[in-house]
Amino acid sequence: MRVEMRTQRSRTAGLTGAALVTALALAGCTAGDGGASDEAGYVEPGPNGLDEPYPDPSLEDPTAPTRDGMTDAAQDAQSTFALDIDTGSYSRFRDAVRQGSYVDPAEVRTEEFVNYFAQDYEAPERGLGVSIDATTLPFRPEHRLVRVGIASAPVSSEERTDVDLTLVVDCSGSMSEAGKMATTQHALRTLVNALRPTDRVAMVCYSTEADVVLEPTPVSERAAVMSTIDTLAPRDSTNAAAGLALGYDLALSMRTEGRMNRVVLVSDGVANVGETDPEGILARISSEAQAGTNLISVGVGITTYNDHLLEQLANQGDGWHVYLDSAAEAERVFATGLTGSLVVTATDARAQVEFDPAQVSSYRLLGYENRALADEDFRNDAVDAGEVFAGHSTTALYEVALREGRSDAPFVTATVRYLDESGEAVERAASLDRSRCADSPREASPRLRQDLVVALLTDRLLGGPWARDVSAAELRAEAEALPAALDWEPDVVELVDLVRAATA
Repeated sequence: MRVEMRTQRSRTAGLTGAALVTALALAGCTAGDGGASDEAGYVEPGPNGLDEPYPDPSLEDPTAPTRDGMTDAAQDAQSTFALDIDTGSYSRFRDAVRQGSYVDPAEVRTEEFVNYFAQDYEAPERGLGVSIDATTLPFRPEHRLVRVGIASAPVSSEERTDVDLTLVVDCSGSMSEAGKMATTQHALRTLVNALRPTDRVAMVCYSTEADVVLEPTPVSERAAVMSTIDTLAPRDSTNAAAGLALGYDLALSMRTEGRMNRVVLVSDGVANVGETDPEGILARISSEAQAGTNLISVGVGITTYNDHLLEQLANQGDGWHVYLDSAAEAERVFATGLTGSLVVTATDARAQVEFDPAQVSSYRLLGYENRALADEDFRNDAVDAGEVFAGHSTTALYEVALREGRSDAPFVTATVRYLDESGEAVERAASLDRSRCADSPREASPRLRQDLVVALLTDRLLGGPWARDVSAAELRAEAEALPAALDWEPDVVELVDLVRAATA
């Protein structure tokens, strides 16, 4: 089976500000811890899915990426981005493979593929911890794959405070397609069953208009909540802005000192805004997030699905985005991982990775295209960044080209900055020198090998530069060696099957 891919003509950009308004309006080594494809129909676009190469940086901006997406470290030694724990891009890809469908390259976000899988970072006792390791890339021996790992402190279910959840449910006509509503109802039942009796739930259903279908109700009255979920059904057209506005009004009415307050949007992201001003809704989402009400967006449905709208709404609401393609995924997110889905460990979290130009000629960050920050804003806490929830990890992968010679000094340093629960800024850092880099993936951490396979997969899906150096057969072989190294972990075994299908 082939997973067909579309090429994209421009770098994926975040739908923030006016662009997001338009979309809403119109969318229906450890420190601190072969050949090109000859597949039929293969198109060799440039890096990050571009089918036109980057301009020659000598002609325009000297800090612009090269044709392989590499940035000259002598011109720009720092890479800065907001942290992100989303996983929706990977589960959507998985759903597409299972259904024999395709996923648009614009929906392939490398960091979300990598974030889906378990890592081996040591979790800190509080806040965030950072580590770095690296391995030589066998297909580019002068290059290293550098992994910057950020782990958040876990919080037990007993430790978390009670939560008030406002469920904003898409009940538009498009939710009648492909079992979307059934998936939604199963996910909501799973979520409610995992809550405590002292938690509270309210629910808004939106179609042409928005209605409160469940007033704030303690989960001790679980039968009433479940009964409301059972009555949800697709109706008419879509007014997502009205649903979100009413949902936030309801959440505001429940806001209580000492309790978490969250809005959970469940939708296929197909939105046709009615009378409500979308710009006002986006401003509301952002301001409520600053006041402590985070937005979690849950995507459903392989057809008529607006991935970027849901991902960017979650970014605007300082939350996270997940795509549900199965009952097992709903269980993973809302039952097993409920506490980590609700408790924020670090606010406005960002990373800055700095390379030593004397040792590094160029580098490329894999993913995070729509989470980039200006280097000078790293310590500007007035600039919004990302939220990291309890017990999560997030990973940044870099391709790094080293210069000839040896040095005992670190060639890369990663610093993470975030605001703790008291609002104080905290920074933590880790560095790596050449002597602590693995000579090959087989000598590296099994999790680093895992992340290399994932990055090779997304690079192929995007038509990136590695696809010229690593054949489909070589990618399959590297993937097939993973399960034995990771105790036949189910997610890794599943990854092998997906790699086989996507490269067949």
